[in-house]
Amino acid sequence: MDNLSQGITIVVGVAISLAIVAIGIISLFLNYRNKRLQAIQETEKMQAAFNQQLLQSQLEMQEHTSNMISAEIHDNVGQILSLAKVQLNLIDQGETLDRTLLADAKESVSKAMTDLRDIAKSLNSERIKLSSLQEITELELQRVNRLGLMITSLKTNGETKNLQEQKKLIIFRIIQESLQNIIKHSKAKKIEICFHYEKDILRIEVADNGTGFDKTLLEKKEGLGLQNIISRALVIGGEANINSVPGQGTVITIISPYE
Repeated sequence: MDNLSQGITIVVGVAISLAIVAIGIISLFLNYRNKRLQAIQETEKMQAAFNQQLLQSQLEMQEHTSNMISAEIHDNVGQILSLAKVQLNLIDQGETLDRTLLADAKESVSKAMTDLRDIAKSLNSERIKLSSLQEITELELQRVNRLGLMITSLKTNGETKNLQEQKKLIIFRIIQESLQNIIKHSKAKKIEICFHYEKDILRIEVADNGTGFDKTLLEKKEGLGLQNIISRALVIGGEANINSVPGQGTVITIISPYE
């Protein structure tokens, strides 16, 4: 082979090699771009799901609060004021002033005013924003206690850490939904909520000593409230585990990163 042929062969070989390298680089770039676009689309979908869940949680919290307040006014404040009215009527009918009965009437009115102040505080959305998750959960447990059906308690382990405001609202809604399920279905006499502030995550346990249930209900996608708890935890980048044994109560564990 003469020098010219060798030169042509070398040039062709180099050209082919460069073409292969170029094709490889272009393929890598296109692959990277596609993955990047998929990642962006996935992030946008997750953000949209988060925003949708946040809005739904806010609306459900408002509805839940309105229903609870309506029940409290009817069952607690209304009864207390009715009692005060009876006490005042008895005082008015008496020939002499019954100071003991008057003191009881004053106490009834004072209790009604205290309950109404608590209700007014619960209507203030800024209070939820400015309060910690433990504080608004404690207020929720106080409402449950006033139903007179069960005893509640709240414990905290570890050093308290702040949560994103939007994430706090969704977690609080998960807690509310857990409590509603307990009140409606468990026949429990005791509820205990425990906040575990760990290094990278917040772990919340909502436990009751009620009737429990068969976990196959979750596998069959039955129990909409429980499914909502699981799906909402996923939206905030966490998870929810539900462990229950018939006759031995239920423990709902909510796990969420702080950020």
